[in-house]
Amino acid sequence: MNTIATTAHALHGSGSNCAQSVVCAFADQVGFDCALAHRLSTCMGAGLGRKQLVCGAITGGAMVLGAVFGNSSGEDVEAKERAYAIVNEFISQLEAEFGSSDCATLLGVDLQTPTGRQEMKSRGLDESVCDAIIKRSVELVAEYIAKKA
Repeated sequence: MNTIATTAHALHGSGSNCAQSVVCAFADQVGFDCALAHRLSTCMGAGLGRKQLVCGAITGGAMVLGAVFGNSSGEDVEAKERAYAIVNEFISQLEAEFGSSDCATLLGVDLQTPTGRQEMKSRGLDESVCDAIIKRSVELVAEYIAKKA
């Protein structure tokens, strides 16, 4: 698990968004092609294309949980319901710890503007907020995966 958290942190530090950092950190463990996973999670960053909706680290975690627990067809309703329950619990845990799952609330700056993006950098929110949520998302996802094994 520590290796996954370290990988996620390194990915985020090298320019990957929060979702990409979480998804790609688990690529080997869940059988993702990292380059494809990186592309698929691109638009999840900054709360879905900078709309600052659900935090990208949370969305990335949900994507990994879906890969592990999700259904392979619409007919497998049981797997879908189990995956929904796990992701619901995952999000609730993060909301309890961080106060929200909403990127705008978590950061308190408007990422849709150059001024807001500059404020994020100058205040070090990537490190103080995003890195903390990425780390916790990775920890929780790893715990859910371990419970399945």
